Amino acid sequence: MRSATALLAAVMAAGLVVLAGCEANPKQVDQEGRVLLEGYTVSRYVRVVRQASDRIEGGLLRVRTDLKNTHKENIFVDIQVVWKDAEGFEMYATNWAPFMLPARYVTTHEIASINADVADYEYRIRQAAKELKKPGA
Repeated sequence: MRSATALLAAVMAAGLVVLAGCEANPKQVDQEGRVLLEGYTVSRYVRVVRQASDRIEGGLLRVRTDLKNTHKENIFVDIQVVWKDAEGFEMYATNWAPFMLPARYVTTHEIASINADVADYEYRIRQAAKELKKPGA
């Protein structure tokens, strides 16, 4: 029975690898499971230097994240925050928002929940679908 279960698990894992595509560096999660870095460029060049959360006026949960771009060029990313209840279930998520990380620089990203019932969060960063246009370009 155990060998059949192990074989089934191995087949399912192989199927997931195939379904994941050819992405050289899959999604990576930090130690606390709160930050998810998606894609090769983001997982290679973007570092979470520091992340802190606190309660602000109205009981809203605020998350401040210092992100470092270790690359010699600007990197354009999308950031999404999934807000969770006390049991860890998703309450709601923000839309993916574009954010520019200047070359070799630490930038702070700050966001607050819109609901005071939020207990936790997951912070997601992915390679931007499109680069931001410069004003007047």
